[in-house]
Amino acid sequence: MARVNLGLDIGTASVKAVELINNRNGYELRNLVKIDLPWMQKNIEKEAITAKLIKDLIDKYKVNTGRVISGVKGESVIIRRIRMPLMGQRETNQAVRWQAEEHIPYSLDQICLSFQILERNLMGEEGEYMSVILVGVKKEAIRKHLQVLTSAGVSPKIVDVDALALFNVFQLSNPEDKDKVALLEIGHNNTSIVILDRGYPFLIRDINWGGFHLTQAVKKGLKVSYEVAQEMKEKYGIDAEEIDLSRPVNSENESEEKNKRLVNAAIRKAMSTLVKEIVHSFEYYTSQKEGTAIKRVILSGGTSCLRNIDKFLSEELGLSVETINPFSIITGKPAGFQPEYLSKSSSLFTVGLGLALRKIKKI
Repeated sequence: MARVNLGLDIGTASVKAVELINNRNGYELRNLVKIDLPWMQKNIEKEAITAKLIKDLIDKYKVNTGRVISGVKGESVIIRRIRMPLMGQRETNQAVRWQAEEHIPYSLDQICLSFQILERNLMGEEGEYMSVILVGVKKEAIRKHLQVLTSAGVSPKIVDVDALALFNVFQLSNPEDKDKVALLEIGHNNTSIVILDRGYPFLIRDINWGGFHLTQAVKKGLKVSYEVAQEMKEKYGIDAEEIDLSRPVNSENESEEKNKRLVNAAIRKAMSTLVKEIVHSFEYYTSQKEGTAIKRVILSGGTSCLRNIDKFLSEELGLSVETINPFSIITGKPAGFQPEYLSKSSSLFTVGLGLALRKIKKI
């Protein structure tokens, strides 16, 4: 019997839903929805507005709410890959709490704790050990997340972590090449970095930086409204090579060329913050892996649609950077859906698809 999962990606700028059918022949896309949230300077009513939009999405598109998987992200999420001595499941359940006290910078009564054993029977200097992913999420973040969903009439089967959803997608679409790869999800207000080593996450970081900061940089640099800055950012994007602002402007399109140069300069300056964080993460990986270097970067998220951002990052990092197509091995398309939109903007839905790929165990 085919199962239908709904991956619900609740961001700060939009809500994205991926309805996925899992049958004997693989996965089939049943529905794909993106609804933008209004931009607000204050978050006083953000939760209520988000809940209403989710409810409207469900009512309008008739998506299945019986098997919903949602995700959380941000600084309230701490993920660590650790080593533990080889032991049985019962002993591991007990030992994980001791490990959490050492590796997670919050008291245990403040967090929801989970873990997954990645590999067993590994050999080290101190004998056999196993590799474990340790996940801690602040209970307050979970409470707020569930409050939004409950207000929308949704009871999720699983609350996952968005960064791990990225891994789900990449694992499915790239079964042969999962070593020394960095997954980079650049959203509206948050960027997730997942570094894969020998097929498993080695380092996972959430950075409080995203497309919002680029828009703010354009807004400040050109002294325009947020809405106009957003339009200009989307129109001009970023050039892979820096433009000389002192170079004469083409008189035929002087205003257009001037705006393009100023937008490019503002975005490049703002992007330097993200580039520094990425480089820092890569350097940490290299220091822990005896000089091993990252070999390529896979880009996703709403900001990955910014014109030339892949070329810019490739130039800055000195690495191959490509934008993922998360639906490359997913069949089917929703009725009335425009195929060109999926090919152009598919990376927007990477986290939603990764959530929808989660297996729901029967209790």
